[in-house]
Order: sequence, then C-alpha cells, then structure tokens
Amino acid sequence: MTTPDQPNLDDVLLPEENVTRDRTQHAKDPHPSDEVLEHRTELERQAVGSEDADPAGAEQHSATD
Repeated sequence: MTTPDQPNLDDVLLPEENVTRDRTQHAKDPHPSDEVLEHRTELERQAVGSEDADPAGAEQHSATD
C-alpha cells in the first residue's frame, strides 16, 4: 500500500519580504479620533434621550465658542 503525499516542513516557503511589527492598521478600518468618538457618543445619548446627554446638544455652535 502506498502512502499519500503528506505535507512536511520542506513544503514551507520562506518569506521574501521583511515584515514589520506595526499594528496600527490591524483592524483595517481607520481609527477615529477621540473627538469624533465623543461626538458620536453624544449623538447617541441625544437620540435615546439618556439622562447623561448634554442639554446643549451634540452640535457645537459658533455662539458658544
């Protein structure tokens, strides 16, 4: 009885490129800044009527600058 070809370590390819350990783009989507995340959170709080919502609203107005 003959044995089928079994993979072994001789079948492993050696990398031809240098691999960097940079994980900043690991999740593939761009990571939003903290300000953007805070704004989104406030919009969600306003949408659900949360008690933690800012009474002035999520949008910044030029009169408050």
